[in-house]
Amino acid sequence: MNSERVLSWDTLAPAAQLQLLGNSFMRVRDGCTVMPLLGLPGLAWLYSLGLWPPGITLWWGASLLLVGAVWGVWGLWQRALKQRDSHDAATLLAVWLPRVQALAALYGALVMSSAASAGPDTPFELRVVFICGSTLVVSAHAAHQSAALVVFKRFFFTSYAVSLLSVPYVFPDHWPYLLPMHLAFGVFFRNASISHQFFLSNVDLTERFRAAKGEAEQALAVKNQFLATASHDLRQPVHAVGLLAESIALRNRDPALDATLQNLRQGVQSLQWMCNALLDLSRIEAGAVQARPQAVALAPLLREVATLLGESARIRGLVLRLRPPPASARVQADPMLLRQCVVNLVHNALRYTQRGGVLLAVRRRAGYWQVEVWDTGPGVAAEERERIFSPFTRSASARVADDAGYGLGLAVVARCAELMDAPLGLVSRLGRGSRFWLRLPPATSSAVVVAPTPATVARQGGLQGRCLVVEDDPQVAAGWQQLLQDWGVQVRCAADGAEALGWLEQGFTPQAIFCDQRLRSGESGFALLQRLQALCPDAALAMVSGEWDSPALRQAEEEGYLVLRKPVAPEQLHALLRQWLPDSSEDYKKNSC
Repeated sequence: MNSERVLSWDTLAPAAQLQLLGNSFMRVRDGCTVMPLLGLPGLAWLYSLGLWPPGITLWWGASLLLVGAVWGVWGLWQRALKQRDSHDAATLLAVWLPRVQALAALYGALVMSSAASAGPDTPFELRVVFICGSTLVVSAHAAHQSAALVVFKRFFFTSYAVSLLSVPYVFPDHWPYLLPMHLAFGVFFRNASISHQFFLSNVDLTERFRAAKGEAEQALAVKNQFLATASHDLRQPVHAVGLLAESIALRNRDPALDATLQNLRQGVQSLQWMCNALLDLSRIEAGAVQARPQAVALAPLLREVATLLGESARIRGLVLRLRPPPASARVQADPMLLRQCVVNLVHNALRYTQRGGVLLAVRRRAGYWQVEVWDTGPGVAAEERERIFSPFTRSASARVADDAGYGLGLAVVARCAELMDAPLGLVSRLGRGSRFWLRLPPATSSAVVVAPTPATVARQGGLQGRCLVVEDDPQVAAGWQQLLQDWGVQVRCAADGAEALGWLEQGFTPQAIFCDQRLRSGESGFALLQRLQALCPDAALAMVSGEWDSPALRQAEEEGYLVLRKPVAPEQLHALLRQWLPDSSEDYKKNSC
């Protein structure tokens, strides 16, 4: 049976008690500071009457001393809070609660002693003003100083006691009537107790929110960490399906299956993009991706993206046009993150465009290079533009698309742009299309990273040569074997280094070598690739991995090796092999004539 939680000072955590203590201490500090100023009108009144009781001098001096003491202790309090890492909240509370209570008690005593300091010989009206003013101060603190009720108690009962004791002295003719009126002081304490409950409720809600937020962040971190860690294993089957689906489409001789196989290829491609977007987004949010800005040549990178997605545009009946920047255009960016942004923007535009085309262009804007992707899609409504870059967000007008995805591509773009500190924006008109733009600063370094430019994609065979693939996953290896053979390539697959070296010993001399990074045997794929390079110095080599940013992959890229991320698009693989197996081009041209 659930019962309502009872809130009290003792049920709070020491950290919460310390927070409320600081609130009450601040009120005591401010009250002590203002107290001498509030007494000035009464002092001026006395001075105008030619009266200056000795008690006033003592009260004024004591008030100034208390102001100095409070501010001095406040400075020590602030220093203690800054050094809190070396002192836990409970220890600080045990030290500082008695100190703040003592200051509050002194403050309460001085507040209610102002009338007594004036003495019974001053005008009756002035004594009433002093006592009423002091009572108003106590009343105000019932609301403002009650964050820590244990502090307000010292202030209240000290001031109450001083008031009771001083009334017969200050009002010798009226004290029998005034003492019973002091019972009304109990209302102040009751109000303070109610106000204290409000502070407790706020702290409790804050702690609950912080705990719930912590649990949610921890759950999100666990999810992101799982996806980031499992990225390799999740990409493996998607990579295998992509290779096998392409092989099946190439082997098909039944015209009746052409449309079905085309739909299969598009479905697999969509699966690959969504898998990449989900895993990349999780890795970025898990903090596993760090931006490494360097000088990047824009033109080769954009040509690579246009080549990579040109086939996808053709299949959809769209035109993908490229308006490249000057060859000298260089930007300061992370080449991997920049490529990810451009690929996702273009792919997103192709997805939501039913007819017309997509334009990839670059132009100068305010001293920056602005990469722009234009489409003739349905556009984005004004009220949706602020959240269009959030995960799982799609514009209402774009949901009519057959292949609309789940709104992850633009979320990845936003995260990558944020990592690079690159402004990202959108201009759109409903029914007319959209323009997404990414603004990048010009490069500051002379060392330029140039992205490889694949040749024109031709996926119907036309290759010849020898290729060695090191892949320990049987399904992925089968996909490699079947697709490369369909393209006319002699291929040998090895599950580990020993098997790969065995093929070399049998006389197989590969012209191209693809090596997975994470091998189940525990071998480092990069170390194996370096060994194979030494044995086959004329072969073209590439790392293939489902990981994003492992140290081995970073080292491979820094040393100039090509790194392909799974799932590798068949058209990208075919274009790469046409570059690496140049002998095939002449035969392909002859066979095509």
